[in-house]
Amino acid sequence: KSWQQAGLYEAAAEAAAPAGGSLFETAKSFEGSSVDALIQAIGAPVSTDYAPSCLGDGEDGNLYYDGFTVYTYRDATGEVVSYVE
Repeated sequence: KSWQQAGLYEAAAEAAAPAGGSLFETAKSFEGSSVDALIQAIGAPVSTDYAPSCLGDGEDGNLYYDGFTVYTYRDATGEVVSYVE
């Protein structure tokens, strides 16, 4: 059984949300920050996909969470949260 199947993902994600804030609001606060920092704060996404970016030499990413999507850009220097909706 994975940690997500065991329900630990949901418990960790809820614990990471600030009092009175949602995971979506927490994720929004990471726009412009590293994806690693976001994942430390709210947990791993349910799924991801990547495609070549039209903005540069890197890739555009979609990190799917329950109820919202985190859009990212990654290249040789790292991965950054572009926006959340």
